Amino acid sequence: MRVLFRIGLVFLLCLALLAGVFFFCFYTGVGMPGIDQLEKHRMDQTSKIIAADGTVIAELHGEQHREKVSLDQIGSHLKHAVIAIEDERFYQHSGVDWKAIARAFWTNVVEGRVVQGASTITQQFVKNNLTGKERTYWRKIEEASLANQLERRYSKDKILEMYLNDVYFGQGCYGVKTASETFFGKEPSELTLEESALLAAVIRIPNYYSPYLNPEAALRRRNLVLDKMAEQGYITAAQAEEAKIKPVVVKPLPEEAPSQIAPYFVEYVKKYLYNLFASDQELRARFGDLSPDDIIFRGGLRVYTTLDLDMQRYAEEAIASTLDRPGDPSAALCAVDPRTGEIKAMVGGRDFSKLQYNIAAQGGRQPGSAFKVFVLTAAISSGISPYKTYDSSPTTLIFPDGTKWKVENCEGSSYGSINVYTATVRSVNVVFARLIRDVGPRRVAEMAKSMGITSPVDPYPAIALGALTNGVNPLEMASSFGTLACNGVHYEPICVTKITDADGEVILENRPKGKRVVREDVAAVVNSILQDAVKHGTGRAARLDRPQAGKTGTTDNYADAWFCGYTPDLSAAVWVGYPQGLVPMRNVHGITVYGGTFPAQIWRKFMEKALKGVPPTDFPKAEFGGQEEEEMVTVTVCTESQLLATPNCPHTETRTYRRGEQPTDYCTIHAEGERVAVPMVTGMEESEAKEAIRAAGLVPSVTYSYSSVYSQGVVMGQSPQAGTMVSPGSTVVINVSKGPLTQTTIPNVVGMAETAAKETLAAAGFTYKVVYQPTLDPEEVGIVIRQFPTGGASASPGSQVIITVGKSGL
Repeated sequence: MRVLFRIGLVFLLCLALLAGVFFFCFYTGVGMPGIDQLEKHRMDQTSKIIAADGTVIAELHGEQHREKVSLDQIGSHLKHAVIAIEDERFYQHSGVDWKAIARAFWTNVVEGRVVQGASTITQQFVKNNLTGKERTYWRKIEEASLANQLERRYSKDKILEMYLNDVYFGQGCYGVKTASETFFGKEPSELTLEESALLAAVIRIPNYYSPYLNPEAALRRRNLVLDKMAEQGYITAAQAEEAKIKPVVVKPLPEEAPSQIAPYFVEYVKKYLYNLFASDQELRARFGDLSPDDIIFRGGLRVYTTLDLDMQRYAEEAIASTLDRPGDPSAALCAVDPRTGEIKAMVGGRDFSKLQYNIAAQGGRQPGSAFKVFVLTAAISSGISPYKTYDSSPTTLIFPDGTKWKVENCEGSSYGSINVYTATVRSVNVVFARLIRDVGPRRVAEMAKSMGITSPVDPYPAIALGALTNGVNPLEMASSFGTLACNGVHYEPICVTKITDADGEVILENRPKGKRVVREDVAAVVNSILQDAVKHGTGRAARLDRPQAGKTGTTDNYADAWFCGYTPDLSAAVWVGYPQGLVPMRNVHGITVYGGTFPAQIWRKFMEKALKGVPPTDFPKAEFGGQEEEEMVTVTVCTESQLLATPNCPHTETRTYRRGEQPTDYCTIHAEGERVAVPMVTGMEESEAKEAIRAAGLVPSVTYSYSSVYSQGVVMGQSPQAGTMVSPGSTVVINVSKGPLTQTTIPNVVGMAETAAKETLAAAGFTYKVVYQPTLDPEEVGIVIRQFPTGGASASPGSQVIITVGKSGL
């Protein structure tokens, strides 16, 4: 008997010792995870990108879509409903409800299965954030200990706030704010009694009790919550019954993801954020050990951007309404405020869902004659007069380093001896080739970079005509042309004005900083010339009823077309082309595309709406700084002939020249005397049209373009228009159809030697570009590895095929 007594005593002592150790560890946390880990734990929160007017244009989040709110932003019904169904003794226990544990244990034993749990709200929060969901006895002990520690560190209200921001409600919603907005389109403080009960109902098993997936189960569970609230005195029985008869009503979920707002701009901002956090270690340290991607998608940032949603819509509409047919080329547009550098609109292509490559900010395309603006600015800055004359005849130029350059004008035309001013308005290639020889390619490259071109610009003579090694994008062009709009002061383009963290603390502010890079008098002269380029030159299709300036750009093979223009209030650049390669645009809507067609039209449509309601602002008057007044002479000229105006000239301007450089001959186009009407020849055969023009005492001039609308040999258009009164002997230009552009099959040159591939492509009527790729396979050296477009595809004669040739990687 004594032996049994001693055994029992030892057993009781051991049990007491174990209990003592348990409660010691439980209340002190010795040997268990520390609550300090919770301090390091960062609750995932959704970041938001916000337009200039405060509209949220994108939400960035990882697996957990959450936005935190404080407890006073949550309605009392919702707080009470959660407590009633999840932890009715929340305000009485110390993290672990021993009474509930005993009750649940007895109920489960009687039922013979687990029908009731006893985890408190505090334990649930600990499980979700510290211990995990592994179901072991030791894990439950850790969970209980940490819950007790949590209760001793935080107030009940703070724990409830953390729990309500953390808990999962289904449908991808974490926290009450996201759930309230998704289920009901409301803030948590605006929910009704029955809506609050429904949210509390889904917490236990979100998918099973989801009102979207199982509305009957959701209704039963909601009503149970209402009964619990009445039992515990949060509401009256009458309120519970009134709420229970109401049906479960939630906001329908969209059948497909909503279309993104300004998707190219959003991607540009995301890239900016990544580079910002990746390059700034001090800023990144504010977010602990999170990577740049984690900061962006889990950090709860509020990113305030420069985007003007109205301008963005106008930009998208301008492109969509102009290039509106299947097979049309793509387009990109970027607009900046020249006074701050703020990006106001960005369209990187026609359809983001099909092509995410952002040509507006990433694309490197040849700018063509639009790059002449930098040659002009460098020349005026170097003291060259805009009225200095050059021979415009096709020629071969020799540069100081011995470089020879054969250059000619568009369609092989010549204008004789003309000044820089007129050559800019008419976009005469040869004059600008001569001009860059005088100024120097390096000076032009430096000017372009200082004005806002960030892509590499190699100082070669051909940059005068926009033939760049790396190309440029619309953002660079809008920014650099904006330097002229701001009278020579350049502002770096910015897309973000301010960033705050999840607590609302400002972590970054971008304040515009301008730098003068072009003298004010030089900018004024360039602006004056570029105003005429729009009024009377190649950019006429972009004309607005306000002061404006701009320049067209077209590459030799019509694969890239630009219009870059500005007012003192807004600068915008438009590119049109095919993003997949250098595809000639010789037959789009029946015309050949150049800068003065679709790009200028898109620009005008955008700017008309973007500047509606904005009072017109004049550019500063152009003056020749440093010139004595007696050295200058002012005359009235015809804007068409650039000669002294006659009374018959329809468009004239008063211009100031250095003495001796002013025109001395009178206009011959609008000379006094007999006037004849231009006959209507559009729709006639070429020979018939020529006869009609000659019969009227005028001189025919013919250009040719491909057309799928007009038959070969038929006149598609004329200039001047029929009925215009002109002097006898004036020229009438007619545009004659060459018929539809034929498509040719691209030969397959993969596997050929480089020389053979070039010869094969040339023989088939295609141009080619060679890209070299290092390879360790000696059999691939000098051999075409791949091509774009692929062999067998159809393309227009003259299209470029890119071939990749292997070179030794050693």
